[in-house]
Amino acid sequence: MFLERILDAGRASSLASLLLMTSRRSICFRSRYTCALLGFLSVVFCLSILSRNVLAQSEGLVKTQPPTMDLSPFGSPDDQLAAADASKESGDLEKAITAYKNIVHNAPKSSAAPKAQFSLAQSLQKKGDLDGAFKAYQYLLQKYPQTPKFEESVAEQINIANAFLKGARVRVMGIPTFPSMEKAEQMYTSILKVSPYSKHAAITQFNLGLSMEKQGKAQDAVAAYQRLLDKYPNSSACDDAQYQIAYVYQQLGMTGKSQDLSALKESQNNYQDFLIQYPNSEKTQQAGENMKNMISKESGDTLRVGRFYDFSKDFKAAAIYYNDVIRRFPQSEDATAAKTRLDELKALYGEDALRVGQERPESGERLAERRRLQAQVESSALSNYDGPSRTDIVGDTPPAPRPEMKGDMRDTKPIPLQEPPPQLQPQKTTPVTQ
Repeated sequence: MFLERILDAGRASSLASLLLMTSRRSICFRSRYTCALLGFLSVVFCLSILSRNVLAQSEGLVKTQPPTMDLSPFGSPDDQLAAADASKESGDLEKAITAYKNIVHNAPKSSAAPKAQFSLAQSLQKKGDLDGAFKAYQYLLQKYPQTPKFEESVAEQINIANAFLKGARVRVMGIPTFPSMEKAEQMYTSILKVSPYSKHAAITQFNLGLSMEKQGKAQDAVAAYQRLLDKYPNSSACDDAQYQIAYVYQQLGMTGKSQDLSALKESQNNYQDFLIQYPNSEKTQQAGENMKNMISKESGDTLRVGRFYDFSKDFKAAAIYYNDVIRRFPQSEDATAAKTRLDELKALYGEDALRVGQERPESGERLAERRRLQAQVESSALSNYDGPSRTDIVGDTPPAPRPEMKGDMRDTKPIPLQEPPPQLQPQKTTPVTQ
């Protein structure tokens, strides 16, 4: 009995260990397949609900509308255009944009295509996609130049470019980043390339110059304004272009970016042309004030140059600039200061120290002596001359420089064209008969 109990106890312990191992394996098994089981049950649950809904619909318990399959355009291009316009009017811009694109893509030669392209550009502009709207208008002008919406499309393009000129931000992947004057310049250039003779071309040309001016491209801006004057001389924007040319040169001279006073002088010339050609312009008064400011600055700069040479003890150069101030700006305060300092220099060093040219005027005796020596030198060059050598008369003189040899064809200058002398025709004489 005791032995049987021991055997039973061993069997029991073995069974317990086996159950423990089985339980551990079952736990691992459950942990692996729990998610799969839950997913399977959820699918079954959903299918059961769906089958109940289908059964209810088949029995007429639930009323639903039949599904519509709007996968491809339907009807003629005009019908599609009417449907797209209806979507646009209802505020569904995305659906309208898609419909307009389909019309242009599927029926590019239909009468509805240019209308759809114009409406597409309008929808993109209303959506806020300025770059996309500009490109849509550009495609319309290039693809359908006979459209009655030509001038209106050009005007809308100018409005978009003006928005960038005023600081509209460029969008990258739909996100506004930074304003770009370069984008405005590119747009104005594109407009002029497609429609150089539209009724808005002169305004576009002026705004192109303005976009260059705001980028610091002074010379390019001046060229753009001058192109407006040359190409559209009867435009109402010509006075603005002439004024702006003078203003650009004024900024160059007033801000110190010019190496000399040439920019201010060019600005004054253009302001004078502006006042002569457009005396009734609203900018006439401003042009006069700008000229006064430039004259004041130019006289001050000239006076400062004279004072610089005065400080450097180069009194002749200083006198040149002082006299220039007195001559060109006689009514200015700078002219008064220049005259006062010039009188002081004359009192200190005399007028001969300030005279430009020969330091000493040549007297009559000196002039006669120079002429006598010159005559003797010319006489010594004769073949039958019998007198003192030339070196005894004028002394040793350095030899004349040899002519410079030109070893490069680029140094050769062309010979000016000259008309040959007329050839006299020999006159025929008639024999004299006796």
